[in-house]
Parts: sequence; C-alpha cells; structure tokens
Amino acid sequence: MSHPPILLFDFDGVIITQKSLEYTASKLIKKRFYGWKNIENMRLIDFARLFEESDSKNRLLALRQINKVYKPIIPNIWKRNLFFIKFKRMYPNYEQFESLKPNLKEVLKKLKKGGFELGIVSNTSKRRLNIFRQKLNLDKFFSVFISRDETPYRKPNPYPIISSLIKFKQKVNHSINKDNVYYIGDLPADIECAKNANINSIALLSGHGTKEDLEKSNPTFLLPDIKNILEIEQFKKFLLD
Repeated sequence: MSHPPILLFDFDGVIITQKSLEYTASKLIKKRFYGWKNIENMRLIDFARLFEESDSKNRLLALRQINKVYKPIIPNIWKRNLFFIKFKRMYPNYEQFESLKPNLKEVLKKLKKGGFELGIVSNTSKRRLNIFRQKLNLDKFFSVFISRDETPYRKPNPYPIISSLIKFKQKVNHSINKDNVYYIGDLPADIECAKNANINSIALLSGHGTKEDLEKSNPTFLLPDIKNILEIEQFKKFLLD
C-alpha cells in the first residue's frame, strides 16, 4: 500500500520570515569598523545565511567556518570573529517579531486535511526550532522535526532528509516511496539536498533565493509562492477527496 505524499519543509524563509536575522545584518553592516569588502551585491539575507553556515555548538568547527565564509568580506581575522559574536548575541533579541510566512497556515490546513504527512528539515539549531515549535504551534501540522543537532551533517548533504524519512517510515509502518516525497526550499542548497537524497524538490520564489539561481538548480517544480503547491497535479487527488 502506498503512503500519502510526504512534504518536507525548509524552515527559515519557507516556514518563518527571518526578519530577525535580516534586521541584525542591517544594523551591523553599517559599522565601518569591520572594513567591509565585496558586499556591493549582497542582500541582507546573504549575511544571515553566512551566519547560519558558521554557527555551531562545536566551537572549533564554528571558528573554522567563520574564518572560511567571512574572509572574502571581512579581511581581518579578529574582526571576522567579533562580527560573528555580535551577530550571535544580537539576533535573538528580535526573534519575537518572527511570524509564519504569508499564505502558509491555510496551505498547511488543506494539506493536513488531505492526509499529507508533513515534516521540517532545517540547518537551524534544535533549541531555536523548539522555541518556534511552541510559539507557532507547529506540532499541529508537522509530525517530524530535524535540526542540525540531530544529524552529523548539514544540508546539502542528504543525511538530514534521510533521517526524517527514517522517522516517517516508523510512523507509517511501511516502506517509503521516494517518488512520493518532496522537499520544499527557497535556496539552491535545498534543491541540491533533495537531489542528493533522490527525492523531488519544490523551489519557492517567495523566499530568499534568486530566480536565476533557483532555475539553475533545476528543481522538480519552481513555484512563485507556497500557495501554488496546491496546484501540483500529483497532489490534487488527495486535496479533492
């Protein structure tokens, strides 16, 4: 017996807005102290993504990542580390203003009613994900949550998606048909992660990725907004029953 579609969601930019990270970036890039280089074409969310890529509970890993990803834009090694520390301390002060992405709640209601299995697979920390699980009542819609702390590797490595499918397999009590699994993201790394896990990918233009980059990543579906997933032909029979 085949299972209903399994939809896995990225978190930042797909579930929530990331206003806190963008606002923190807007405050810090005004500081000439850091000696910025090569930032003319960077968006606020790009600074936030660099932070997320560097953040880790493992201090040695974080230090290595900080000096790798920030080197092109902050030449001085000490200023790179200071920027990261400032960013890490600042952004939680603004997370109270985060909310669900527009149109998402109504879409989730329809998917749950149609019998879809829903999960979140994210590179964010377990602590942060749990805060939003409670604040936004995410357990009402999602039954599987995978953060960076549950896996040894981050996206675009397929391990986080594979970990989520192991949990779903235990939940539905039969094998998972990967043709019936979809990962929804807003960045090329999300699409690459889905491909590495041999599942379908849905790229959203309403997130933080650019249209050009997402088109190059060649997702299974490229959609303007989260509400458009209800129009995917493979989903319609479940939504109409």
